[in-house]
Amino acid sequence: MGHFWGLCAFALFFLNDYNDWQLSKRVLKGCFPVGGMLLAIGTAMELHWGTAPVTGGLRWLVLAVGAGFLGLLIYTLFFALSVEDAYARPGERRMACTTGVYALCRHPGVLWFGGLYLCLWAAAGLPLWEAALFSVLNIVLVIFEDRCVFPTKLEGYAAYQATTPFLLPSRQSIRACVRAN
Repeated sequence: MGHFWGLCAFALFFLNDYNDWQLSKRVLKGCFPVGGMLLAIGTAMELHWGTAPVTGGLRWLVLAVGAGFLGLLIYTLFFALSVEDAYARPGERRMACTTGVYALCRHPGVLWFGGLYLCLWAAAGLPLWEAALFSVLNIVLVIFEDRCVFPTKLEGYAAYQATTPFLLPSRQSIRACVRAN
């Protein structure tokens, strides 16, 4: 049942972005936070601690790494960006964020999300197919954002695309990220 809520969450994430891109309806601005809650609840429902491949002390280490990925994801989505600009005013043009973790790659949250779900599989028994499915859906979501939504809504995005890797950081982008912090 948890995977159903996760799928609903990604549908809401897509609706949120479509709203930002085409509809600009303030009533739909809650899609992102509701989707986030559904994803968290659905994921928690799917944890099967007794079936986790990693146990013992190593499990705690993997969970700590997962907590680090969760912290990076929260920072990237809610603190590295202006929450007001990113989520509260659908349809309005705004500046692209190109510094900090966003100098690393254009969608650093995908890296943290994938790492978190890998850790949840390894240490908390999240089914591997589910971790993979949600990670793939996240990649599809950012492809949609990168190709459709952000070029029309974020000023300077074309220049950002030309200078910053899509998902996988380069030596140059790692240096830019370190210099920006």
